[in-house]
Amino acid sequence: MERELRIFVERLLSEVRDQATGGGPSGTTNFKENAFTEIVIDHLCEIGMVENGEVCHYETRIGRGIAKVNGFGFNDEKDTLDVFTSVFLDSGNSATVHSDDIRKSAERAARFVEACFGGIHQGMEVASDAYSMASRTHELEEHLDRIRIFVLSDCVAQLKQLDATEINGIPARFEIWDCERLFRGMQSGLPRDEIEIDFEEMFGEAVPCLILPQPLSDYTTYLAILSGDMIYRLYDEYGPRLLELNVRSFLQARGKVNRGIRDTLRDEPERFMAYNNGISITVDELMTVVLPDGRPAIKSVRGLQVVNGGQTTVSVHRAKKHDGADMSSVFVPAKITRVTGETLDEIVPKISRYANTQNVIQMADFSANDPFHVEIERLSQTIWCPGEQGRWFYERARGQYQVAKARFGTTPARSRRFREQTPPARKFTKTDLAKFQNCWNQRPDLVSRGAQKNFDVFMQELRVGKKSDWLPDGSYYKVLIAKAILYKTVTRIVRQEGFPAYRANIVAYLIAYVSSQSGGRLDMELIWRKQVLSGEFEELLRSWSNGIDEAIRTTANGRNVTEWCKKEDCWKSVRNTTLELSDPMPPELRGHTVPSGHRPTPLTPVDYENIAECKKLDGEQWLKIHAWGVRTGLLKGWQCGIAQTLSGYAANDWDRAPSQKQAKHGVTILEIAKQHDAEINRAS
Repeated sequence: MERELRIFVERLLSEVRDQATGGGPSGTTNFKENAFTEIVIDHLCEIGMVENGEVCHYETRIGRGIAKVNGFGFNDEKDTLDVFTSVFLDSGNSATVHSDDIRKSAERAARFVEACFGGIHQGMEVASDAYSMASRTHELEEHLDRIRIFVLSDCVAQLKQLDATEINGIPARFEIWDCERLFRGMQSGLPRDEIEIDFEEMFGEAVPCLILPQPLSDYTTYLAILSGDMIYRLYDEYGPRLLELNVRSFLQARGKVNRGIRDTLRDEPERFMAYNNGISITVDELMTVVLPDGRPAIKSVRGLQVVNGGQTTVSVHRAKKHDGADMSSVFVPAKITRVTGETLDEIVPKISRYANTQNVIQMADFSANDPFHVEIERLSQTIWCPGEQGRWFYERARGQYQVAKARFGTTPARSRRFREQTPPARKFTKTDLAKFQNCWNQRPDLVSRGAQKNFDVFMQELRVGKKSDWLPDGSYYKVLIAKAILYKTVTRIVRQEGFPAYRANIVAYLIAYVSSQSGGRLDMELIWRKQVLSGEFEELLRSWSNGIDEAIRTTANGRNVTEWCKKEDCWKSVRNTTLELSDPMPPELRGHTVPSGHRPTPLTPVDYENIAECKKLDGEQWLKIHAWGVRTGLLKGWQCGIAQTLSGYAANDWDRAPSQKQAKHGVTILEIAKQHDAEINRAS
């Protein structure tokens, strides 16, 4: 175990160094401590330990003490604040971090939270990430039910637990994640090992059950009835970690409240068990006792996961916490399956998948074993960049890049060759992939909500409009890499411009703006062939980045900018910004890839201006012009047809941009319509 832990730490620190020097998912240069924090937060989000989290380093002196944090996040209900602080020593040999250092780090993070409640943001630079973090914490103080302070370390912590406390009357507890706990969590990739429940200790009694033994099988099933209060307390304590990954991701993507369940809990709680199908649970370990009346009962479990019934679990919690529903007469049937041995990772996902096939909505497989991710990995291994000198590395599961580097880098020469062929800057993960795609798909508000939430929705929508057995091919992969090059280049440009805050938001919105302005006509084939953006395009992006930054802050209109960027209305406002095109235009914007044998039609600055002019009107306005043109005859028949077509594009939020000809004629139509503006509005 000691050797395995040492290897894990070495690989983790190697990933930290790669990310801190520009080869990480964001392609940015970070301090190692913040790179380490980002990696751990991403892991905690993936396993459901936290719902949201972002890196934001801040350190200052308050009175005689120091306040310091490395990141923060709020859950979707905005009633839990998570604060992250790192004790990063970069030792490389799983050294020990002293108890005093853990305690001091926790105290400094708590001091920062207390300072936020006291209004420390009022003395900060408004255009900074630290201001957004502190002001948001101050704003939500009265809504908070609990605070969790995560102390993260790359070393073995002497102190594994700290007593809970209160900050301004709000319960606060500490979570220590040292390299040993990270090793256990990152190796398994699942949160279940962290969940140990003693029903006698937590609820004062064991849970009566019916045991259905399977003597020739590798599982045992128990049937039980759980009270509504039990489910409420379990979810309140462990949150989304209780939900198996498929279920958790599904709920995050589609919303958490089921109206039927909520109405029953509120109006007919005594009939809840009659109406509800119950929940399915898996556990790694289970201990039973015999009650005085001879009945068997479940005393404790380890590794509990709700694999079916996530809607029920979350809705019961919501009904009591927010609606004040009485749980005294609410009971839920539960099937509990204890799975052990080598088949654990095989059986648990199948129980989840088969149990959920009874639902109307079929859920995607959100794990790294989804055929889509397996195929992207295969394509990354077989498709080399033009020139056959290097390739991109798709890290389907965490740590694969470091494993491959260790496997092939057995000598200094082989290690150098691996880095030359597959440099860290060309590594990307499944959450990175979702960012590349959703930025280009003009969903910057979704990307701004966090890597895991963006990934969840991406997977939900992945096969919409496609056959169930669809898989990506070589063309899909090359366009994906072109988007990756665009994303990483924009990230570098935004960093170089030195924006004091909202850099991740500027990146997402700038790429979405390029997609919107170009009508999706960027020459992805050219980017794939060159593997870099042209100097002209980089200069345009650099210029536009400042315009996007200004647009984001201006449209926020006094609101918290980080939260504003998560709203669809933010994107609707920003995309209407008019930014100047360079002339001549960059080669990437002059045309787009077309079928072989056809010449691409170059786009000119005038074309882009025409497209932008047409997109200033919404669907209703274009429809009014269409109706007016038909009624008065002042528009020709084909012009009325174009107005109607543009109204359809606008009604779909311009998911499809007008062509060059449509935009040219559209501007002519607008010029005619402006002369009869009053008449058109009067007729409506």
